[in-house]
Formats: sequence, C-alpha cells, structure tokens
Amino acid sequence: MPRDDQQRTPVTMNQHAFLTMMAQLAAQSEGRREAGAFLLGAKDRRNGTSAVATVTAVEYYCDLDPTSLTGGITFHASGYSRLNRICRDQGLRVVGDIHLHPGAWTRQSQTDSDHPMVARAGHLALIAPNFGAGVRSARRLGAHLKSTSSWESFTDHEVDAVFLVKPTIRGAVLRLRSILSERFRRGR
Repeated sequence: MPRDDQQRTPVTMNQHAFLTMMAQLAAQSEGRREAGAFLLGAKDRRNGTSAVATVTAVEYYCDLDPTSLTGGITFHASGYSRLNRICRDQGLRVVGDIHLHPGAWTRQSQTDSDHPMVARAGHLALIAPNFGAGVRSARRLGAHLKSTSSWESFTDHEVDAVFLVKPTIRGAVLRLRSILSERFRRGR
C-alpha cells in the first residue's frame, strides 16, 4: 500500500472469489460468532507510485489457528507463523483482512482499532455485518485503512476508494444463485 502522502490504488478482488469468501465466512460464523480471513496478494508489484494490490488468495483465521473462533477472534502466534510460512513459500503478502460483526455495524470497535490483525500503515481492515449473511457487495462492508497514527474509515460507496470487487461471469452466476436461494427459503 502507498505511504500516507501518495495517491492510493484500491485493493481489488474478483467477484467470484469475494462471494465465495463471504459464503465461507458466514458458514464459519454459524450465525453466532465472528470469523475472519487474511487477504493475500503478490509481492512488490508496482504501478507508477501506487502499489497494486490484487487479492489472489484467502487464508481463513480458523485454518491458520483452529482455536481462533471463540465468539470474538482470539488469534495466536502459531497462526501468524503459519501465515508467514504460506506468504514466504508462495511469494505473497498480506494486503488486508476481513472479519465479521454481529448486527449491521461495520465500524471498528475499540478492540479492532487498538489491536489490528496487522498494525502497519497501509493495511486494509474490512468488516462485514450480520456475521456475513447476505453480503454480496463490497459496499455493505466497512473499510478501514491504517495510517501511521490512526485509521481512515470508508462506508457505502466510499468503500470503492480502497476496496473494489471486479465483476466476473462466475461471480454473477454465484450472486444470482444466492439471491434466488434466499428468496426460495423465504417463500417468495
């Protein structure tokens, strides 16, 4: 990610990968607990003065640290060790993280802002509402960008400035199936 004084380029993720990730996180939450994942991308790709960050892999907290989903998130050093090994072996870096909140609130809690998963300027922390259920658009997320001294938050259409989901045909099909399945469950 760029320094504070540089123009930023949004982290991007393809729609199919985003929808798959959201479905996986919602399933992990079981509608009752937080879950999360690290968003990984290639190392050291540059486009002018702005870092290009495209999500190419997702590593779920519970896969890295099987004891991490405790209602909230309790992520241990062993999980970071596994994450670092994956990044080193695959030539990737952490470009962001996402976790779920209960209810509609996508702002950072005091714990989120005081104890981020990655405490480095330029890190993007995403928060999904309602334990991830029904989240099919990045604009439903809260996006929080770490600076050297604080956080800058983005909601609704502002999220596009820091996180973009790129449409794909597979993603459109997955989104349509999800919408139809939800309507069928509701009897509409």
